Amino acid sequence: MTDLGIDHLMRALSIDSRYNDATRELLVNLCNDEEVLRYRLDVLDDFYRSPGLAAEFERVLPLIRKLDSFKDRRNLLNADHLRNISWRSGTLEIYVQCIDSLKNTMDRYADKIVSAGLRRLQTQVNDIAGSETFTALKKELPEFRRAMDSISSVTIGVNLDPELKPAEAVFLTVEPKPFTKKKSSLLSNLLGLKLTPDDSQGVPLYQNIMKINNSALEQALMKCLEEVFQSSILSIDQALQKYVHYQTDFITALEFDLAFFIGAHRFLSKLTKAGFTVCKPKPAPAGERVFRTDHLVDVILCNGFIQQLPDTNLNRTVIGNAIEFPPGGSIFILTGPNQGGKTTYTRSIGIAQLLFQAGIFVPSNEAEISPVDWIFTHFCEEEKPNTNNGRLGDESMKLAEIFKQATEQSLLLLNESLSSTSPRDSYFLARDVIKGIKLIGCRAVFATHILELAAKCDEINEELPGESKLISMVACVDVPEGDKVAHSIASAKRTFKIVPGPPSQMSFAKDIARKYGISFEQIVETLGQRKQETGKLEQPVG
Repeated sequence: MTDLGIDHLMRALSIDSRYNDATRELLVNLCNDEEVLRYRLDVLDDFYRSPGLAAEFERVLPLIRKLDSFKDRRNLLNADHLRNISWRSGTLEIYVQCIDSLKNTMDRYADKIVSAGLRRLQTQVNDIAGSETFTALKKELPEFRRAMDSISSVTIGVNLDPELKPAEAVFLTVEPKPFTKKKSSLLSNLLGLKLTPDDSQGVPLYQNIMKINNSALEQALMKCLEEVFQSSILSIDQALQKYVHYQTDFITALEFDLAFFIGAHRFLSKLTKAGFTVCKPKPAPAGERVFRTDHLVDVILCNGFIQQLPDTNLNRTVIGNAIEFPPGGSIFILTGPNQGGKTTYTRSIGIAQLLFQAGIFVPSNEAEISPVDWIFTHFCEEEKPNTNNGRLGDESMKLAEIFKQATEQSLLLLNESLSSTSPRDSYFLARDVIKGIKLIGCRAVFATHILELAAKCDEINEELPGESKLISMVACVDVPEGDKVAHSIASAKRTFKIVPGPPSQMSFAKDIARKYGISFEQIVETLGQRKQETGKLEQPVG
């Protein structure tokens, strides 16, 4: 989750935070059914080729959410008959609006929809909209609403006894408009009573009483209303019974599906607007263990640049790479300088696999990918306090867990693993781990500074024959002419291109020293700053 930035990706794909959890679940629960992936990718292709389709569906989403909230009857438990009828009528009204809105959208884009998923939705919506039951419902609902709207306010007369205590209450009128007091009487003025302004509705004190206790007065009021309107209520109730089993679940189940494709379309549009290319990947059989992309970029990196530089063409800002895992479970041993693109390259492969298995286009010119059953990451972490195992122990435990679950159809991404011990020990540990991955036969990337491991790829392949092969990959640099000495990698220009090849014979010690601020130049600079701040260097104690 952390190594691949899944939460970042989740937020980028969600059109609203309410969909975050469902989007995360869809990303991490890898779909490895080739037919399902084709189905999803075809639906997204319809959205991508017809940008207005996403906007139309987005306007339907609030109606679907409203319908879903109306379906929740928990707030109507023990409610009176009258309000249950009103609830049922309101639910059906929203349902009709949803069907009409969906049908209008599908009709407008009928000639552009080619995916099986949206064609199936179109057929279902048309079948509902053309049914006799739906036609009758649309015709009768306005009559139901007019009948319900005729009960908007009641005027109650309260008779007082000689001690001004309420003795009896009676209905005086029932109105189709909300009750509003217009002017004060002489007695009210004499008693100093302040009535509500003309533009307010109801009596605040009465409303507060009703909201607090579901009082006996409220229950009596609703019972009396039912008696007054018994004949009309019964006719509405009988008419609504015909539609009581109407399936609204079909519509509410669409909410996340539509939100997901709308979010994916919006995200891809943002990438293309910024100058990046996205493509519909071709699913390959899982057994082939294929991963082939042309000019693949890391969408996390791209999205970060888009946020920093909106409305800018960033095509030349992020470097893409052609990546190909030949069939058979290849293992890339990736070496190169710090900040040369190794981590970004490794992460871009994992994210592309995630996007593909969610049914989303990948940021590449073209792609063909086999689904995997697991994606495992093992990225270098700083040592954690209060641990008995130490950093190397923690790393080893995580690797052991991976070996308990990984299969030949898994994807392993290792970044600077086993670098917390001596170079010699790191080499032997990493060599054993790589040989274990080779036995499993899964695809893997191991980004590392262990140059000897990359140099011995052919030797390990011969030592442990099999379909899975180790391939040395290197992050390229451009070194200025005349500056080819072994310690001059710091002056080299990173190209961020990753290509097959032997590890560079240049030493990376200078690079590593600069990463942690302990090159001689950085030490001199630090001491100079201390002297400037204090006037002298403190003498060590003891």
